[in-house]
Amino acid sequence: MFPIVHYYANLVIYGAVPPLTALGGLFPDLASGVGLGRDDAHQMGAPFHRWCTEEAPQLLPLARGILSHGILPFGVDYYADEYWPGCVKGWCFEQGQPWMERIGAVTHLPPNLLWWKSHNFVEMSYELLTIERCPSIGASLIAALNDQALTETAAAALSRYTGKDQEGICNAFCRAPRLFALEEVSARSLSERQNEAFCRRHHVYDADIAGMSALLTQMQETLRPGYGPFMEEMIGLVGKMLADY
Repeated sequence: MFPIVHYYANLVIYGAVPPLTALGGLFPDLASGVGLGRDDAHQMGAPFHRWCTEEAPQLLPLARGILSHGILPFGVDYYADEYWPGCVKGWCFEQGQPWMERIGAVTHLPPNLLWWKSHNFVEMSYELLTIERCPSIGASLIAALNDQALTETAAAALSRYTGKDQEGICNAFCRAPRLFALEEVSARSLSERQNEAFCRRHHVYDADIAGMSALLTQMQETLRPGYGPFMEEMIGLVGKMLADY
């Protein structure tokens, strides 16, 4: 999932989201920028929590954010990406499959990327649906990212644990608003961020941003009926996991 949904899940589970938990909820999707593999970043929650317990207990809220995001133990992205009952993979892959051809038509990505990208489009649709419910999330994430002392504290701990460069981790947090739509969460802003990623990662320079935005708006409405039931059940499962931490 994308940052707005991750923050919202923690908000429902905890009632309030400490800024360190907000940063932890972002980190697994920023970790590739500092040379940490996707799976490693999405499976580090429990061992990092143990490390914080022993080395830096004041940073346990950071660890809980990473735990809530990840795939092992079973956080939000486990259910969105890896497994949901009755699905080949996670919920977002299942929901994205019927849209693959239309996503290919507006993104101009090669066919081998469309299954993954279709699940991203579902995730973006869920960002739009979530920001309707809680319009203040983007500002809360920006406030946490703008707290230099906080991001430096988080980066120092993550650097000690992962062995990755502290300054690089700080820079990854700084880049988050350019990678994700946080200040303005709209179909257009999400599409623009995707276009930048296509250019940077896939050397695809001719995506139809207006077409992507229109498709996201259509998906938002089509997926709306399934959004609430999935989110309620998924967040309940993640909350049960987090009760052990």
